[in-house]
Parts: sequence; C-alpha cells; structure tokens
Amino acid sequence: MKSHQAQFLSAAPLKSIHSNRFESRTFYRPQSNSKSSSYSSFDQRNLEQRITTIKNQENLPQISSSIYLEKTFAQRTGHSRKLKWFHQIFAIIMIGFIGLYLSYTWYIYNNNNLAKYFLISPRINIKGQILLYRILGNDLPPRHKPGQTLKNLRFILEHETEFLNTKKLWLLNRIVNPEYEEAIIELLKLHNQNYIRLPFDEQEYLKKDFLLEDFPEPDFFHSNKFMNFSKEKKLRTIDYIYHEKNLYAINNNGGRNAALAHGKSQHNVSWILPFDGNCFLTPNAFADIQSQLYKWGEQYKYFIVPMARLINNSQLLDGSDTRPITPEEPQVIFRYDSNKTFNEHMRYGRRSKLDLLWRLGVPSTSKISDKLFFPWEFHDSYQVLTKVQYKKIGWVFRLFSGQASQELSKKEARPLRAFNRLLAIQELLDSLDERMARKHQGFDPLRLFLYDEKLLSQARFNFWLEVPDVVEIVQVLINRADEMLSAVINLFESVHDFQVDENIRVNFLKIKGSDDNSFNQPVELITPDSFFENVTTLTLAHYFSNNEKYARWAANLVRTFILSSYAIETQDDSISVTPLDSDFDSVDVEGYDFPNLNKIPRIIPKIFNDGSLFSNNITDSDPSFFLDACRLLYRTNILTHKEYMNLRMFASNWLEILINSKKNMRNSDHRSVMFDLRILSLAGFVDDLRLYLRITNRVRMRIGKQFYISSNLSTHEIKQNYEIMYVQYLLNTNQIKPSDYDESIFQYTTLNLQYWLLLIRGVQNGRCGPDIWQYTARDGQRISSATMEHLKLYANKMHDISLIHLAKTAYMINKSKRCTWKDPKNELEFFQNLANIDNMNVILGNRTELDTRIGIGNEARRRGLPPFWMLGVA
Repeated sequence: MKSHQAQFLSAAPLKSIHSNRFESRTFYRPQSNSKSSSYSSFDQRNLEQRITTIKNQENLPQISSSIYLEKTFAQRTGHSRKLKWFHQIFAIIMIGFIGLYLSYTWYIYNNNNLAKYFLISPRINIKGQILLYRILGNDLPPRHKPGQTLKNLRFILEHETEFLNTKKLWLLNRIVNPEYEEAIIELLKLHNQNYIRLPFDEQEYLKKDFLLEDFPEPDFFHSNKFMNFSKEKKLRTIDYIYHEKNLYAINNNGGRNAALAHGKSQHNVSWILPFDGNCFLTPNAFADIQSQLYKWGEQYKYFIVPMARLINNSQLLDGSDTRPITPEEPQVIFRYDSNKTFNEHMRYGRRSKLDLLWRLGVPSTSKISDKLFFPWEFHDSYQVLTKVQYKKIGWVFRLFSGQASQELSKKEARPLRAFNRLLAIQELLDSLDERMARKHQGFDPLRLFLYDEKLLSQARFNFWLEVPDVVEIVQVLINRADEMLSAVINLFESVHDFQVDENIRVNFLKIKGSDDNSFNQPVELITPDSFFENVTTLTLAHYFSNNEKYARWAANLVRTFILSSYAIETQDDSISVTPLDSDFDSVDVEGYDFPNLNKIPRIIPKIFNDGSLFSNNITDSDPSFFLDACRLLYRTNILTHKEYMNLRMFASNWLEILINSKKNMRNSDHRSVMFDLRILSLAGFVDDLRLYLRITNRVRMRIGKQFYISSNLSTHEIKQNYEIMYVQYLLNTNQIKPSDYDESIFQYTTLNLQYWLLLIRGVQNGRCGPDIWQYTARDGQRISSATMEHLKLYANKMHDISLIHLAKTAYMINKSKRCTWKDPKNELEFFQNLANIDNMNVILGNRTELDTRIGIGNEARRRGLPPFWMLGVA
C-alpha cells in the first residue's frame, strides 16, 4: 500500500511541473535574455517548497494536500486546452469568412448588373476592349436617297481603318425589305464583319394600330384648329398617330439600346459606342477618342462625340485628317457600368437622341426648348442638371445622305431635313401598311365593295334552287330591268356604214339626234343617281338570269354616258368556218389575235370628244354600288379591258374632284360619312390602296364626335347631336315644318347610321382595314352600341328599312372574324336575337312602296338604300 502511494506521489510532482510549464508558455509571454519576472520567480519558489514538503512528510493530511495540488494543476491544463481549441476554430472560421468575402467581391465585380444593388464599388477598367457598333436601318426617301445605306456601308468597309483594342460590329435594325437586308448581309460577309440582326416581324407589325383618341377634341383632323396649322405642324400632328408603328418598324432608340445591352453582356469590355450606321471615324478622330477615354474614363461614364456632315464622301480620301467644324447632333459613348439608356418611347423624328442628351445635361444646339412638344405628345419633365455628366471628346463624320439640298446651309437645310424626314416616315409606314394589306389581308380592287361576294353568290344559288323568297325578289328585279331596257333601247339608233374591224361583225349605235357637237339626252335617264341605278339593276338582272342582253345594255349605257363612245347593237353569234376536213385557211387568226368569243372590238371609237357627261355633276352621288356593277361587267367580258381601264381613269378623275373640292369633308353630320363612303369606294376601285387605308383608319375618329353618350347612366342614351343640329338648321331655314321635326330627327339619325353601316360593310367586304363596327372611342362610343340604342328607340318604325338587316349582317361578319374580343352582354343578346331576322322577307305593297323597299327611286336614295340591297349587301 505504501509502495503504491510512494509511486503515485513520486509521479505527481513531475506531472505538476509539466502542467505548470505548459501553462506558463500558453498565457505568458517569454522573457528572453533577462531575469524572470516576479510572477515567474514566485511560481518557481512555490513549486520547490511544495515538492520538498511532499518528500519529507508522510502524514495523511499532507498527502491529501498533495492530491489537491495535482487536481488543481490538471484543471488548469484542461482549461488551457479548451482555450487553444477555441482559438484554432475561431481562426479557421475567420479565414473562411475572409475567403467568402473575397470570392463574393470578385463575383460582384465581374457582374456589374448585380453590383449596382449592393454597396460594392467594382473596379473600373477603362482600358478594356472598345465595341464600336453601327446601327443600319431602312432608307427613308426623300430624306435619304434610295440605296444610300448600302452605298455608305460599302464606303466604310473599304476605307475605314482598323483601330487598336477595338471590335467593330454591325446591327441590322428591322430592315423591312428582305432582299435589301440580304444584300447588306452579303456585303458584310464579304468583308468578314460581325453583325447582329434584329428581324422585322410582319405579324408583330400588324398588331400596331394608330393613335386616334389622344387629341384635344374628337375628329381633330377635321377641326378648325387643325385646319389653321402650318403645313409642318399638320405633318407633325399626323406623324403622332403613327407613333406605335414608328416605334416598331424604325426602332430607332430600340436599336441603340439593343447594341448597348449586347455590349454590356460581353467580357472585358470597357466602352460601348452605339453609333448611327452612316458614321465614319478617321484615324486621328478615333485616336483622340481613345486617348480621352483613357484619360477621363474613371471620372465620366458618358462621352459626347461631335459630328460633322459630309456632302461628298470622297472628302475623307484627300489625306487630311484634322478636326472639322461639328455643329450636328453628336453621338454618345457609354462606359460598361453606365445606367442611362435611350428612351424607347421616343420615336424617330421626335428628337429621340436629344431626349438622352438633355438628360445628360448637353445644351441644345438650337432654340427649341420652348416648343418641344404638342400637348398630346409623350414627354418627361426635364430639369436643369447642376452636375455635368459627360465630357466632349473627338469627332465623327456623317456620310452623305444622297440629298445635297438637305446638307448644305445649316439655316436652310435643317427645316428641309425635318420636313422630308416626316414625309419619309409616313411614306415608309404607308408602304408597309399597303404591303401587309395585299400580302396578309388579300386586298383586291376587283373584289366587290358593297355587295358581299358570298351573300350575292348564295342568293344566286337559292334562285337557281327556286327558293320562294329569293325567286320573288329576283322576279321584281327582272321586271324592273325589262322596263329599263325598253326605255334604253328606244334612245339609240344605228350608225350605218361604220366598221372598224372586218373580222368582227358588230353594228354601232348612238343616241338619236346626236353628233359630235350636240347631245339631246333625256334628263331623267342620265341623271347620275338614276343612271347608276339603271346600270346596277341591269347588271344584277344578268347576274341572276344569265341573259346577255341585260349586261350588254348596261355596258352600252356606260360606254355612251361615261366613256363617250359608241354603243354596240346585238351581235352576230355565227362564226363562218370551212368543213372539218379542210385546212381552216379561211379562219383569219394569227399570232396573239385569238378568236374573241364576245366579238367586241378591243377599241371602240369615241363619239363625243369632250369626255364624260358626268364630269361636273357627280360629286353628290354615291358610286359604291355602281362601281360593283362595273366590276361584274368586266368579269364577264362585257366590258373590254381597255374600257375598264378608262372607267378607272374616270373614277380617278372623280376621286380627285372630291378630294380637291373638300365639299362635305368637314361637316360633322351624315354628309361627312357619305363623303367618306364615296372616297373609300372610288379609292378601292382605282386601286389607290394607301388612300383607302387612310380612310378606313381615320374615319374612326369621327365616331367620338358624332355620337354622344348621355351622362345619365340609367338611360345610357346615345345621341347624335350633329343630326339634331342639322334638323334644327332645316327648321330655321323653313325647309321643314315644325310638325315634321320629330320625324326629321328619326330620318336623319337613321340616315347617318345607314351610311355608317354601308361604309362598314364595304370595309368588311374588302377584307382589308380595321374593325369599325366595334371600335371604341375615348368616351366609350361605338357604332354597334349606337345602332342598338337607335333600333330600340325607334323599334316601331323599323319594319320597312334596311338598317336592321345591315346591323345584323355587320354583327355576324364581325363576329366570325374576331377571335379574342367579346361583345358587351347587352349587345350580345340584342344582336343574337336580331340575327334571326330574314333579310329576304320584304313586304310587297304598291309600286312606290315596293321600289323604296328594294332600293329604287328618289325615296330609296333619300334613305341611303342601294338597289336590291337584300341580294348581297345585307
């Protein structure tokens, strides 16, 4: 036992000494080459005394004291080990945090889009790569010469030098002509150039509409305020309605931002130059730009490069490379971490780049600050910037536009450039609209305008199938045609000994008693309105009966009274040929002179030399249904191609008379709608599709003016205030009696809607143009809702007019073509019930009443009814 204790005690002091030394190394700084501190010497003396006491004394209390001393040292040693581990773990954690922080900072630095959201300043590298973009857009004559973009591109590729630490890229910005775009791409490939293509998507363009409701008053283009504008202000006002189309097709600021975004996505890029496509940089100009970027790059994110215009690109080849006078709108350079962009809501032609320059604090080069915008134009409020955000460096040349008159004198050229730019924008967008209409909507000038092709054809099938209602109407049609035919034939007499082609046996006719200098015509027959009714009735009779005499005499009326040529009598249908076993030598047919089945000479002689008899008295007539009759006559070869071309020339002259006279154009009642209907039908007939599209689009502006929605929500009454004013005028001028006031209100409000629905049916039948039936004006007015309210208000008077049938057909056609739009519930229920009405159910009465219902005579014309409207119009 004692031996065991002795062993334990002999070991204990050594362990304690070791523990004390470990403890001393851990918590005290060692003193080299000097005496121990008081703390160290005190510990050593105490330690020696304790060891001596343990060796010399053997009683139990002393042993217990020794054991207590050992435990104390062991506790201190365990505590020191824990502290050691704690410091080691803490150091590891701190090192980890530092590593994560450095990694995170490096990641943020290389991703500038993230850096702006955190309080971390990425390192600014001002000597990284420079990306020089040139944005190539569409030629815009008359602002540019056609093909100028391609010519200037070739000049740059052949003569501009390569620049140190700079990469050139080309951005093709929605080139609308695929062949032109392909030529640009081939040229770029030939010179091994990199390019980016922003394609022009026709389907996306078709979604863009005109802005028609943002002006101070409805139908602003026919307002007195607009009429008093200068020519330039009128063009700028019209330019506004093309806003959405301009933004997409020309994509001016959109292309610049696309280049800017592409540049920022590239690695190790410091500077991005989204320059216009015709910008040219000389070696000295770019050297100045590059040195200034490196000098001031850490201080500025934006640099302005002044620009000079050239009137001859060869000026750059004379060897001199000095700083020119640079008065033109500058280009902008962006640092990779810049945050400003071009405003994509600013369209080309409305100071699209100036918008950014003003935000940077660049002073304007002209005094335009007081006339920046029309009230309806989009704009931001610009504040004068106290801190300059840019620096002006270098220079750049703008290559020749191809139009010298727009580049010479600054004082004279600037307004000319602005004016031609507006013309060029509208020319480009109008040409695009025309292309879309022909390519995607299938516009065809030979397609019937007022009479729906499908409805008219279906009516003829039903007639052949002897459907009773259709047979009844067609029989009335043929009876009226026979009456007209008797009257017409008696007007003519034969022209003897007159033949223009020995191979064609025809007898020419002229009006009785007429010669080259006089024409004693019956007034009733050649009054334009009655004349149009007669030709249309005879043509429709031929369409349903296939009796050629109706068509031939309809054509004779056109020849005599419009084309001023001879009429043609009944033709000899016999063809004299030799027997089958002969050589057919007697058939005189050579080359392209094939046998003419109708035996009508290609050229019919003129009889009157002073042109059409209707040249001066047709401006108030409705030609829409008559022009459809002419189309039908041409389709069946009753009118020759030359005659049809002459008819189109006649219609073109008529169209010019209407446009230049401006009669009824500025009226706000039914007369303005009839004016639009006449212009629209004539424009479609002569294939003036651009004018046709302008009318179909801008006529919608009249809706907000003509129809007023009452503020009384309980009645939701839609008034036609201008028709009420018109009736009041008739009353004040004693043209109607006070007792006829209410009836006149009904008459003219109905007539106004009648004209609107005829116009809508023309647009629907043409398959080209916007939806007018459901177009909603700024205050909620629609033709569909106005028609519905009118039919409800005058339900007891709607049994003998075509308005209800026109409304039904317009609704059904519009509904079949619309995919996403939904009718308001009240209109949906109303027109669905209306669709059950049979348009062939015409109540027969006495002669006058019947003619009115079928669209013949003065009363029918007063109500705006086309002849036999139920056979194809509605």
